Amino acid sequence: MRGAAAGLGLAVCAWACAASAAGLGVEWVDLGAGPGEQVYNLQEQGDLRVFARSAAGFQQARIFLQRRLGGAWQAAEPLPFSEARWRDSDPHLSADGRVLTFIASRPAPDGAVPAHPDLYESRWQDGRWSEPQRLPERWQSAAYELGPERYGDTLYFASARPGGPGRLSVYRVGAPDATPEPLPAPINDGAQNSDFTLTPDGRFALWWSDRGGADGGGGDLYLAERVGEGVGPPIRLPAPVNGPGFEFTPSVSADGRWLYFASTRDDAQGLAAVYRVSWPGLLAALGPAATAHSQAALDRAVSRLWQAIGHAPGQGSDVAALQQLLHPEGRVFGQRLKASSVQVGIWPVAQFLADMAQPSPRGLHECEVERQQRRFGGHVQVYSVVQTRHDPAQAAPAYTGVNSMQWQLGPQGWQLLSLHYALEAPGLGLPVAEAPVACRG
Repeated sequence: MRGAAAGLGLAVCAWACAASAAGLGVEWVDLGAGPGEQVYNLQEQGDLRVFARSAAGFQQARIFLQRRLGGAWQAAEPLPFSEARWRDSDPHLSADGRVLTFIASRPAPDGAVPAHPDLYESRWQDGRWSEPQRLPERWQSAAYELGPERYGDTLYFASARPGGPGRLSVYRVGAPDATPEPLPAPINDGAQNSDFTLTPDGRFALWWSDRGGADGGGGDLYLAERVGEGVGPPIRLPAPVNGPGFEFTPSVSADGRWLYFASTRDDAQGLAAVYRVSWPGLLAALGPAATAHSQAALDRAVSRLWQAIGHAPGQGSDVAALQQLLHPEGRVFGQRLKASSVQVGIWPVAQFLADMAQPSPRGLHECEVERQQRRFGGHVQVYSVVQTRHDPAQAAPAYTGVNSMQWQLGPQGWQLLSLHYALEAPGLGLPVAEAPVACRG
């Protein structure tokens, strides 16, 4: 991304992150590499680790597994099918731990050994890992394929194939007969981008890039927050995560405690070692910049909700917009004063939408005058005060209501799980402005 949004994401963190990141501690991870060996691509899921070990230049690469027993990590062992002659590398375990995706220079269907590695998978079956299976030919190319990661039916990987947005670019593909498509900016920006990974909760994407002149050449690690299928501006991770070497193969452990990555720092031969840094500590160091994209999306979603509920005389609410904002299994709760008692009505989203679609002889104009939020990750509680007018020109609102909402950030973006509204009641009237109040959003 070469626009203002990318510059904003980098600038917001440039000065604030430098000071707060000073307290981060980067630790070296001992994976048993010997003289002349390097390790990279570490992924940790509970008591299981998978990583790659190779000689210089990623020659003689093999895939290793390491298990933790009694709280201690045991010596790593190569996978039975992984032989140095095939250059098995860049392993990634699926979320259920049963699919291992990797790259290898194994013989192609015509028997020829490709000059560059292709995409493969092995599956955990009958208590062992199956023989590697080559992934669909439509996904392969004559160039390098690197860093594959499977998330459900979607495979992300990097490729140096011709026609991409850079010399090395991140691609995504799903169906076996589909053609891989490069990800848009800001993921693919600059000459080289690779090792795309998602955090366990799917809220963040991380990858390495050579954009902007990486420290010491090679590449630096970047982060971008996800909302739905899109991502926010890229944030270059601060020192000491990015250092004077080449940082690559980022991965957040399944328990969310650690960000693991490989780096060539402090090695005269340019060999990589694996390091880790506290993932919660890193997010704290990044501060509001890390969640600015989703926060802006939430603010827009709440404002859009009140805009969609409103309508002109003789019309109904904007149900199409409401369908995007409300979770299909959500609920709407309404507090009413009836027969000298407060009663609560409950409407499933489908019924609520059907009611809101009905034309009304009077207009409805919602003016949000106050908003408070309490957020925990992808869950937000929003308290909103809304004035309702039948004509936007009328000075005093017809009534005022308070609204308690629960929003959740998921694959579709922000969606409303529940809305509980309560209108003014005798003795509990909210202050009503004498003149029209400027609406939020």
